[in-house]
Amino acid sequence: MVRVALEVLCTRPGDIERAARVVRAGGIVAFPTDTVYGLGCDPHNPKALSKLLSVKGRREKPLPILVASQESADQITVMDSRARALASRFWPGPLTIVLKPRVHFPRSLTMGRKTIAVRCPGNRITLRLIRKCGGFLTGTSANLTGHPPCTSARMVDRFLGDRVDAVVDGGRSPRRLASTVVRVHSRGVTILRKGPIRAGQVERTLQAVPPSRDRRP
Repeated sequence: MVRVALEVLCTRPGDIERAARVVRAGGIVAFPTDTVYGLGCDPHNPKALSKLLSVKGRREKPLPILVASQESADQITVMDSRARALASRFWPGPLTIVLKPRVHFPRSLTMGRKTIAVRCPGNRITLRLIRKCGGFLTGTSANLTGHPPCTSARMVDRFLGDRVDAVVDGGRSPRRLASTVVRVHSRGVTILRKGPIRAGQVERTLQAVPPSRDRRP
């Protein structure tokens, strides 16, 4: 079987626009972030999400959404004072926040859960791509489920090259760890996955947040 060559794009504006066109057309793009390489598609497009899941392989966890700013996150999630404090302190950066959605997303993204995960990445290339895609982009790590994440465009080509439509080559990843994941809920904040941002940093940020009416008792 002949292997289809992966379209490798650079970080010039024209290539970022090309990557965004792939996403808008329902395709899958791999791209650099401030952690590891990610896989992006339109989070509102069920067909694109199904294609992304077929790339990743069996997966039970919801797909995270990358946003261009805290204001973008406010459009799709319910952010209380604690979530806003964490976003103000760590965004753009390697912190994913799990919150209740404000709008409906396909089940193939949420996996039937009543929450979604959002993050504003600290990488100018990623942010430019997100904006070109309409402000929102899936941001799951570029790898097969259960395998280490890709940290370069070469790794994407080697392990996923015949499964994705294009890759934006932004060099090697600055980190080998995926983002820290926290869930903000009525009883407090729970760390779901350890990562670059430590528990102590999260706790110190939350200590400065006064009690608010937007929390349930």
